Amino acid sequence: MAAAKTTPTKVNGIDKGAPVKLVFYDLEWTQNEIIQIGAVCGNADFSQSIRPSGKIDPFVRKKIKLDVRRDPSGYMQVYDMVRKQFLPTVDPRRGFENFLSWLEIVSGGCPLYLVSHGVNDILVLDRNLAKFDLDQRLYGVVNKYIDFQKYLTLHFKDISRMSLMELVKIFCNSQIFRLHCADEDSKALISVFTNMHQMRGVGSEEYMRNITRMKKVYIKSVTIPKNTKEIKEIANHLNPGSKYVLLPSIFGVYNIFIASPLFRIIEHPENFKFEVSGYCVSQRSERYNPKKEDDTKVRTRIDLACHIGNAYFILTHYIASGAKSPFNIVKQEGSGKRIVLESGTPVSVMVLVTSTNYVKVDSLSINHEKKPVDINKILTDLQKKQAHLGGQKKEDNWGSLSSGLDSESSRSKSSPSQSNNNNNGNNSVKTQGRPLIRSRKGDQNPTPAAVDFETDLTILMRRQKQIEYCKRTDDYKIYAREIPRQSRSFTMPKTPDMNRKYSRRQWDGAVKRWKTQVHSTGRDLASAHSSSSGSDQSLPKENANPNSNQ
Repeated sequence: MAAAKTTPTKVNGIDKGAPVKLVFYDLEWTQNEIIQIGAVCGNADFSQSIRPSGKIDPFVRKKIKLDVRRDPSGYMQVYDMVRKQFLPTVDPRRGFENFLSWLEIVSGGCPLYLVSHGVNDILVLDRNLAKFDLDQRLYGVVNKYIDFQKYLTLHFKDISRMSLMELVKIFCNSQIFRLHCADEDSKALISVFTNMHQMRGVGSEEYMRNITRMKKVYIKSVTIPKNTKEIKEIANHLNPGSKYVLLPSIFGVYNIFIASPLFRIIEHPENFKFEVSGYCVSQRSERYNPKKEDDTKVRTRIDLACHIGNAYFILTHYIASGAKSPFNIVKQEGSGKRIVLESGTPVSVMVLVTSTNYVKVDSLSINHEKKPVDINKILTDLQKKQAHLGGQKKEDNWGSLSSGLDSESSRSKSSPSQSNNNNNGNNSVKTQGRPLIRSRKGDQNPTPAAVDFETDLTILMRRQKQIEYCKRTDDYKIYAREIPRQSRSFTMPKTPDMNRKYSRRQWDGAVKRWKTQVHSTGRDLASAHSSSSGSDQSLPKENANPNSNQ
């Protein structure tokens, strides 16, 4: 299996001009823990059973016919219930290091593509190796992931929906495999791959060319399990200290997730989901006007105090009147059971964060393992502590959290001069999670201003479109490329905060000023670039990260 050779170029010890090698691999796992790895590359194969931290899930055990039992020597080993034998089993770190060593050997300095039947094994392999800080080593030898199902969709549509077992029956009828065992599944996959191309008259040069041209694997939504490396990094990023804090938002979480080495070789997902613990602050019905029409609608609003580690943050969950949710308290009688949440009820919250760093509640459930708490007292204490650290009274902060976090009742009354200066995005800096507004021109002692946050989804989506429209312009791309964020001064263009509460006129004015500054700065940079180059070369059009909040 060799691709056409190109001019030899070595990058990180890998000969980019050498033929690509394909490694067909499969994993068996339970509760996101790998219990078996199987892989085949040409005539070389790899098989390793790995000792999990607990028992195998009963559903998984029934499906894959693998269990963890004590061998005659008293050691916990993976037991094959079909072949009725113990399999050589090692601890996770040693097993993963053995696999990486094997990959480095079969690679021989050539580009290496990992081929799997589906994308689930990609995420599981990455998380298990990342747990032991072995992910960098993995992506030092692996150049690309190939989803065999996607390959079939592109080139063999008639069989693209078939399972591996069905493909084996068609293309490997004379061979017998013990499926749902990683080593046998990987051998079955390479046999299907080889026989399928032979039976359909596709040569090695053609299929290697097709594989090389495939785009990066794209997973639309990625769910991050609890207690993973990514969750620990978020906790450390949000609150590096050991004391409890109350944050105004968790903006930037998406950027932390995509910093993983995995997303250098697969596409960035549309969104991430991760579960956090929290408490209900309030649950009530409210009237709202979705499209600024005369008719108003009613929905359920649930305010939640969530936490990651020692960092608390507030999320608001909206449920439409017609939604089939047990927490919907405005639905009609007889339409199912209703659950009324008391203040302080412990909950588990599935948080969804998009590529634009927009955060919302994806799902909600009661956490019966925890006891109710006085959440209003907790939030008020955190509020007082942060006000004390800022040298201000409680009234100067976000308003009363114990009042149910109502945006109207908790909005502070600022002076006209503060309100006018608040519209100027270039005259604010952030400290303790709140902007400091200069109360008048020339005042060198800024005072904290009350901050309220926009929760209307329609408004947030409109603001997001306005920001993205500007970030697609050539002037913005030049500005983002020529002046990195860490090199920008306080007077340079800064993206307006779309999550902050503005009137329509205030927001449009802030966006207009930002666009004007961006265009002016971008054109000045373009002019300087043309002058320094001494020629009329066309300007580069590489995209800066559209998700960065300048």
